[in-house]
Amino acid sequence: MSGFVGGISLALFALIALWAAWWRDQRRTTGAPFVRAKQRSFLGAHSTIRIRAGRWRNWSRELISHPGRIYCDMAGSTHAAPRSLHDLQEIVREARALGVQVRAFGSSHSWAALVPVDGGFLVDNRMIGAVGDRYELSVEPASDDTRKARATCPPGLISKEFEEWLWDMGYTLPASAFEDCFTMGGMASTATHGVGMEIPTLSDMVVGVTFVDGMGEVRRWNRETATPDELAAAQCGLGCLGLIYAYTFEVEPRYEVVSDAFVVSYDSLFADTDAARVKLRALHETYKTVELFWWPHVFRGLPFLSKLIVNPEMWVLTTRQVTADPIPRRTWLHKFLLFNVLDLPSMIAGGYFARFVVQFPRLIFLLPLPIAFTKAWVVARTGARRVPQYDANHLVNAAGVEWVLCQSIEWSIPFHPAADTHAPDGFERVRKAFATLRTMVEDDYAAYHWSDPRSIPVTVAVEMRTLAPSTALLSPGYTPPEARETVRYAAPEIVSTAGHPAWAAFAHRANELMTTDIASYGDQVRPHLAKECRNYPHPDFPEGGMTDYMREQYIAAGTWERFLAVREAVDPDGVFLNDFLRAWFYGERRRARSKRSDG
Repeated sequence: MSGFVGGISLALFALIALWAAWWRDQRRTTGAPFVRAKQRSFLGAHSTIRIRAGRWRNWSRELISHPGRIYCDMAGSTHAAPRSLHDLQEIVREARALGVQVRAFGSSHSWAALVPVDGGFLVDNRMIGAVGDRYELSVEPASDDTRKARATCPPGLISKEFEEWLWDMGYTLPASAFEDCFTMGGMASTATHGVGMEIPTLSDMVVGVTFVDGMGEVRRWNRETATPDELAAAQCGLGCLGLIYAYTFEVEPRYEVVSDAFVVSYDSLFADTDAARVKLRALHETYKTVELFWWPHVFRGLPFLSKLIVNPEMWVLTTRQVTADPIPRRTWLHKFLLFNVLDLPSMIAGGYFARFVVQFPRLIFLLPLPIAFTKAWVVARTGARRVPQYDANHLVNAAGVEWVLCQSIEWSIPFHPAADTHAPDGFERVRKAFATLRTMVEDDYAAYHWSDPRSIPVTVAVEMRTLAPSTALLSPGYTPPEARETVRYAAPEIVSTAGHPAWAAFAHRANELMTTDIASYGDQVRPHLAKECRNYPHPDFPEGGMTDYMREQYIAAGTWERFLAVREAVDPDGVFLNDFLRAWFYGERRRARSKRSDG
């Protein structure tokens, strides 16, 4: 009887969810487009709250902060989240009077310690720009002087909300992150990217910013009024120029794409053969965007009833702009079945399973089991569908992603796409970077007993994207103007379960390979700023490790002093620097190096 009641309840829930998805789809087609200002709490929105009893933590729980004051509408805070420029000014002036630092948070999906500010002010940016029950948004159409259209939004808007609103207004962003639960401010301030050989980071789409600086004054910069260095610093400012009130992005007229996902053998693209090299290059030259995913383990036979083996296949996600293709459009029902029926329950269950397992090191061998079942998830998404451009960026239910706690590291590796197929600085860097990481995973699985956590250090995926160079001064993909026509960037990434006991040692080895093998990857490999590796060791910098390595990378690129000059002009007293950023920008070793240079 209880099973029957449970089945009826589940069916009723599914029907209600189905009706809600249909109603939401219909509502977006009527009336003037807008985004409702609302609290962030599960299940009402992605980007769930990360504040409890005066403590902030990031999404994957590695970072914790105990600020002296939290400006937030939830978790019992006595200080309201800011909404207006005046609110932001009051926060900065109060902080200056008390001599404390200020940091802002949004979705809290960064692994780098950009937010923690113990004893200082922590500001929830997700209600900034709210006027009544709606966010303040605007679009400026393209002008006659060939200037592209521009859209302005608050920093705390998550990409899902902004991109759907943009589409309803007739526009789209050229690219976005794979997940749609990140805030626009968080993505812009850390050079977050999507994919596409001709598409740069979200930071590069920023053409204007309104913020309150370290003196409590309002600054309004855009491409026409700011200096080139001011705009290039604000594009990827790491939250250390001021409290952002609004970003202005350059946008394009909306268009549809054919999103084509298919499974291929790993060796067909990444084996050390001429055929694989030619096919990998042709793949990137055929499609507008190419993303590559390899999940490490699959079941030899029936799921959960057969042995795990190293996955011989990988998943390729591509898009190409729609012309006259007779490709069927993805319906809202198809999207609902994939995202809500398949994604959400499996991700929540898998997330809870992983959280339990990592508490018991002897059970770590169980972690790959739900990930190995990814093959069924992939099969459901395989095939070609005609979709809105922004929809092709997000192939997962981001509310489900929130439950799958993980950790990641990613690198930007420059390459020359026009070079010969076998040239070491051409597509060979794309092939070799991915192959190196995959081989490391395979070797560890063979080297250790299946019950040893070291046999499965990467439980989620090895990924690869390619993108255009960046103009932002602190972007990992920064390229000087004279080289931007010929250089593109490969972005290999490894992702594993948060709290995995073998992750740190494996990530350190992988990072050392990527940043010291100059013959293979060059001397300009820079890690992603939001994916923490700044505390990793580095053989060339035995004292400061990756902190010194990354600092030297930007000094060599000629952007370091330019960024600091802009930063110090708007925040001379360091109101927006926490300990993590202060050590990177103004550490003792940097001062010692400067003195030696002066001498």
